[in-house]
Amino acid sequence: MAKFVVSGRSDCPFYAKAELLADELSLNLPDFKVHKIVKRPDEWDDWMNKMCDDNGWKHSGSPLIWRELVDRGGKGILLGGCDDFLEFAEGYYGLASRLKSAKLVSISEENKSTKIEVDKEEEELAKKINPLRVCVSKASGPLAYGMLASLVQGEVFGFQEEVSIYLLDTPENQEALQGVAYEIEDCAWPLFRGVHITSDPAVAFKDASVVVLLDGKAINEGTDKKEYLLSHAKLFRDYGKALEAHAKPDCKVLTAGGPANFSTFIASKFAPSIQKKNFVSLSRIEENRAKGLIAKRLNVNTAGIKDLIVWGNPGFNHYPDASHARVDGFDGAIWGPHVPGFTRPVPEMVHDNKWLSGEFVEVLKKPSEGENALMGSVAVKSLLQDWCQCASSDMWSLGVISEGWYDIPEGIAFSFPVKFTGGSWQVVEGLALSDSLKEVLKNIAQEAKAETEEVLALLNGS
Repeated sequence: MAKFVVSGRSDCPFYAKAELLADELSLNLPDFKVHKIVKRPDEWDDWMNKMCDDNGWKHSGSPLIWRELVDRGGKGILLGGCDDFLEFAEGYYGLASRLKSAKLVSISEENKSTKIEVDKEEEELAKKINPLRVCVSKASGPLAYGMLASLVQGEVFGFQEEVSIYLLDTPENQEALQGVAYEIEDCAWPLFRGVHITSDPAVAFKDASVVVLLDGKAINEGTDKKEYLLSHAKLFRDYGKALEAHAKPDCKVLTAGGPANFSTFIASKFAPSIQKKNFVSLSRIEENRAKGLIAKRLNVNTAGIKDLIVWGNPGFNHYPDASHARVDGFDGAIWGPHVPGFTRPVPEMVHDNKWLSGEFVEVLKKPSEGENALMGSVAVKSLLQDWCQCASSDMWSLGVISEGWYDIPEGIAFSFPVKFTGGSWQVVEGLALSDSLKEVLKNIAQEAKAETEEVLALLNGS
């Protein structure tokens, strides 16, 4: 039996000529078998070079044709390109190709479009076989409960992305976690591809593409801050090690509970293979609160407040900055065009710098009253949506690992203004800051750096 492999670029007319001749041979000769391999133009060179290297062949261009030694084993015998195959077919089988060039070009264009469609179908099938794996820690808590529906329904990752959810919590919370899992299953969401519960981070983070860490709690009055941070450091060190060993290399990790910036730093420290850019912490709760205060003062919808920045260390020492903020939909003394998207500077519309630098800042330094599960779940959902889908072109606040922006020490986690694009984020650089704000940020950064280094030293010694 003769088995031939005809491989080539999907847009190559010479590949089209060779494959059609091979088809004719297989129809007329019962012992002639052909296997086809078609590659996209951008894949071809790398694939062909690897095949040649693996088999010790010398060849360039498309197609690449060889004969498999099915009766004797061993590596195949290289025939070469289209002309070599035509010569072989005519000399050995007495069959030649009579197709004209125009017809071959038409067939090659059809091959190219077919290859694109096939690849797209295979990609969609792969998504169904291997859905996006998303892990949520402290998953029996109210914050997780409020956001799980958004993860599975398609709001966050897109309405074509099927999702498998892993719920992580302590051993004593597994019974409550099982109840949450039952509820998720009973909702019968179209994109839902399974829910798993565990108390083992190694299981929860296995092949995860997105991990949302909700562990941690606000510091209570009278609590020793060093002990508070050290307890979180031990937990997030374990999380970091599990992420390093088991999560996907491009896994996105969001920390949204407790001392979020600090915990983000610790997790990233112990997961060095995952890019620092993939570790972020939530600043949007404080940002949304700040927008709400301004919106109330201006009597506008909170969503109309844009580009407000929360700098620093949310939950401990942060600074809400409205100097670059803008308002949409404000009906004030200063008129402008009544068109969607037309904004005006918040400081000018508020027209009270004493309030913006005084009461506004002081109110937001205090923690919000009551349970913030709803506020938190909305903030997590909207941040993930922006990060994964680039749903907004506005400027947002985000805790990230500093690379020295705005003279903040490199390596610490700090809340900066960012914009989301292409499934990633970029810090907005070059904003004009007052000397007083620069001094505030410097003090916040120095405090965060000193605390981080002190606790890290204790952690390494434990």
